[in-house]
Amino acid sequence: MLTDRTGFLMTPRSSKDQFNANADKYAISDVHRAGPSLPVLLQLAQPVQSDVCLDVATGTGHTALAVARFVSKTIGIDIAPKMLEQARRLVAEQAVSNCVFMEGSAEEIPLAGAQFTLVTARHAPHHFHHVGRFLSEVRRVLAPQGRFLMADQISASAEVFDWVNYWERTRDPSHFMQRTVEQWREEATKAGFSWVEHSFVPYRLEFDWWVEQAGCTEPVVSSLVEHAAQAPQPVRDLLNLEFDSTGRVLAFQEPMLVVRLE
Repeated sequence: MLTDRTGFLMTPRSSKDQFNANADKYAISDVHRAGPSLPVLLQLAQPVQSDVCLDVATGTGHTALAVARFVSKTIGIDIAPKMLEQARRLVAEQAVSNCVFMEGSAEEIPLAGAQFTLVTARHAPHHFHHVGRFLSEVRRVLAPQGRFLMADQISASAEVFDWVNYWERTRDPSHFMQRTVEQWREEATKAGFSWVEHSFVPYRLEFDWWVEQAGCTEPVVSSLVEHAAQAPQPVRDLLNLEFDSTGRVLAFQEPMLVVRLE
């Protein structure tokens, strides 16, 4: 078990449990449905009607649904059944006929190899414990000349890596690692990918929304408020931490990497 500096118990939680418990919130979240990384991902992906797409860790299906409008077929996989229930509800409500969802792990994709011309993963890889395995699985299911588009939050520098990951893991115990760009480049190279093009997309997140989205209890919120109040200056600068007149955190900036790999 992990504890914060006040002795508050941080109980590790699986991604499956975390997202099953909060699936309804993700289904209506504008950050996940239409956050600024999505149009950048679509621009870099350049989806076409002949594409067959796999959306890994699809959650409630927002990215899969967006991509489905441009391609012949999209499959979304996720380990959390409650998230998939919301995804299937959304696909029915939006009358999207070429998008289906199934249960499956990002680190052990339950599909045959070399069948997808486009693979996407958005707002999820920081939960993955074995990112090398995840990238190898993406490589396996990609067809020749296929492309992989990933969007994930990053640590802005190695200097703030520990602070950011403590911050994220306190809020969401299923968080594993918020990597730097350099770490992602190294992992991509090891998996045999070419780093084709990337962009950085800033997200300004309201603190109260952020903790409510994860279902944080009051002790967890208090711990996060204290952590922000004690943040060193490099963290305050890189995360653009905002405080009210009492010193309570109001908002911060989450840098998002969007990258095309082939």
